[in-house]
Amino acid sequence: MKKIYSLIFASSLILLSLNSKAATITVGVGVDATFSPANQFTPAAVTAVIGDVVQFILGNGIHNVTSTSVPGGAAAMSSGTMSTLGQMYTYNVTVAGTYLYSCTFHPGMSGTINATAASGISTPAVDLLTSAYPNPFKDKLTFKYNAIESIDLINILGEKVKHYELPSNETKTEIDLSDLNSGVYFIRTYNQGQVIETKKIVKTK
Repeated sequence: MKKIYSLIFASSLILLSLNSKAATITVGVGVDATFSPANQFTPAAVTAVIGDVVQFILGNGIHNVTSTSVPGGAAAMSSGTMSTLGQMYTYNVTVAGTYLYSCTFHPGMSGTINATAASGISTPAVDLLTSAYPNPFKDKLTFKYNAIESIDLINILGEKVKHYELPSNETKTEIDLSDLNSGVYFIRTYNQGQVIETKKIVKTK
């Protein structure tokens, strides 16, 4: 079962998103650092900046994410009941400060987000978004892109398993990924050495 949990999420996995300095921070719900069932959030404490997104992914059991204390002006955290393996709840960090949350079903199951102000965040001036299809895919994946120079393929544990340099004179390329094991992966795109976007893809058998 651990393998199933590890394919759903990786603890402490930080995925840089469209904004080069914003991030999606993944927190496992209902599993420990070894992906074994546990009434805990993993990691229990994360650091974020304003603009980041904290993504809670259910790895086992029935839980919820409910704030017990948030900075003034921040929205409350309320996931509702999470009962389906892989179910996600996302929370946008909008105010600097300490966010405390818990699972109301399990006393002692709690977590913390320590948020600071972001600086120097800029938005790309052109549309650099990448599309990848089909998704889920079996063997080959097609990328459509604009002004993207390279792509990294990241597994659920945060490890880089593939790297591709993209032709500058093209806007579409097909990549053979038949050698990969089935599971969840992330594609991370780059422009001028900066991370532009991260997208989730799923490889089937």
